[in-house]
Amino acid sequence: MINKNFIGVLYLILFIFVSCNRDDVIEKEIAQKPVITLDSETGVYATKIGKTVTIVPSVEYKQNAIYSWIIDGKLVSTEPTYSAMWTTEGEVYITFRVETLVGTAEEELRVDVSNLAPPVISMTLPSQGLKVLSGTDYVFTPDIQNQDEDNFECQWIRNGEVVGTGITYTFNESQLGSYPITIKASNVDGETTKELTVEVVETMPYKATFETPSYFQTSTNRNTFLGRPIFLSPTLEYFDNPQYTWSVDGKVIESETNSTYKFTPATAGDYTVKVNVTESLRTKSALTRNITRAATSISTEVVVHCFDNEQMDNFRSTTTSSSRVQSKVYEYTPAPGQFINELQTAGFTGNETTQASAIAYATKRLSNKYYVSLGGFGGYLIVGFDHSVPKATNTYDFSIQGNAFDGSSEPGIIWVMQDINKNGLPDDEWYELKGSETGKERTTQDYSVTYYRPSGKGMSVQWTDSKGTTGKIDYLQEYHAQDYYYPQWIKEDSYTLRGTCLEANNKLVGNIWKNLSYDWGYADNYGTDRLAGNTVDGSGQQNGFKISNAIYRDGSSIDLKYIDFIKVQVGANTKSGPIGELSTEVFSFYDLSITNQQ
Repeated sequence: MINKNFIGVLYLILFIFVSCNRDDVIEKEIAQKPVITLDSETGVYATKIGKTVTIVPSVEYKQNAIYSWIIDGKLVSTEPTYSAMWTTEGEVYITFRVETLVGTAEEELRVDVSNLAPPVISMTLPSQGLKVLSGTDYVFTPDIQNQDEDNFECQWIRNGEVVGTGITYTFNESQLGSYPITIKASNVDGETTKELTVEVVETMPYKATFETPSYFQTSTNRNTFLGRPIFLSPTLEYFDNPQYTWSVDGKVIESETNSTYKFTPATAGDYTVKVNVTESLRTKSALTRNITRAATSISTEVVVHCFDNEQMDNFRSTTTSSSRVQSKVYEYTPAPGQFINELQTAGFTGNETTQASAIAYATKRLSNKYYVSLGGFGGYLIVGFDHSVPKATNTYDFSIQGNAFDGSSEPGIIWVMQDINKNGLPDDEWYELKGSETGKERTTQDYSVTYYRPSGKGMSVQWTDSKGTTGKIDYLQEYHAQDYYYPQWIKEDSYTLRGTCLEANNKLVGNIWKNLSYDWGYADNYGTDRLAGNTVDGSGQQNGFKISNAIYRDGSSIDLKYIDFIKVQVGANTKSGPIGELSTEVFSFYDLSITNQQ
């Protein structure tokens, strides 16, 4: 009979032996501390508000490991993987820790939580409503943000039926009336709709108006001195083939049939100049039938105040207290641009919601010699001095400080004005100062751009111009964070800026965009009219200007003895890749006839 006690001892010895041998294997397995490999090469995970993100790292040498997920010093999980959802936008930093008997490993990772990005629809629609002639095509081309999200779809809906599924849609209707249309865009983050109404008309609501000296002025009255012509040209809406008839004080001027009338008063006094604009008869095919449209005529008029010959008693002489620099900002109307409403380097506060607050902003910036950006094409700034600036002989009369340097020029065209009616306001005639590009074939006079308020935050600003071209001021989210580039103090959903447009002079050299200079005659330009003693890094660059270069609208010279107001206006409509739109910047204005001040 076998001794049971002996057997029990034998089993104990074998158990101890096997156990010791197993521990030796385990020791070999955990001889190294844990190694963590994240399932994101960059260590950055992207998610959106309300969406769950799951992080699944791999771990080597993890025998009997303890896992820790730590956010802001707090333990949030002890599982090998981590899933979470956030309700606010921002960056979340997480430490993933693995501990074993041999050692500890850590990896820091980041979760970028962004807002949901459903489509945002923006369209350049006329502020007075969309009107389309019966039987003609109208192509809708909206700007839709977040098209690159998953499952993007776009539908055009009319009378409850889907009539288009592309980004663009062509509308054509022969029956007069109002037609509601819905554009519906959707992606993985949501759905957005935009309602619009097309009014199909037999005749367009033609409109003709005379422009004012600046955007915020309302009076179209014009002022001149005896012997100086006034160039009058109405701004038209909806006309395709206009014909013009001009009259002065009720008398038709038979020889004037062009869009611009050069009116030179014979004596001092007030004159009422009227233009009648007629849209000529035309026949147009509308689907399968012919439509003959009747001629339409409308009229508009302007009062021209003619004063006696330029009198030096209008000239405001300097005194011992007169300042060499500008004394007042009268108007700040920029085009949309990357530094408009910008709260960091551009110095906006977010409270610039009225014309007065915008002027106060520009005044403060100039007084400290900080830059004021004028946005894209046509944006402008009007300043004056506490005296009249006299015309000198063979030298520069005033200068404007910019920040141009070799390879970075953003030309601003200069306009000057006399206070003809002596009311202290810039509401008289603007005269452009001739520059090196004046009169060249690729320089466009009477050019205009209309900018449209974007529908959502962070969207580019769309524009159309007088040549029928469309484009946009790109929103550069990698550089700026303001909600909109559209000026906060412009209340209308669109606005138009007019001026002279230079041929673009920017190009890509290697991998670098260069904004090349023009020869002379422009602010913020590295031209030959840079004044001596200036630095070339932009900190003190100035251009000199001569009043003797003032010209009429037809390019002929005008002999001004002095000026009272200066306007600088962005003179090119172009952009340089990631640098963004070409945008004139100004820091200060100087009357060079005053030499005893710094």
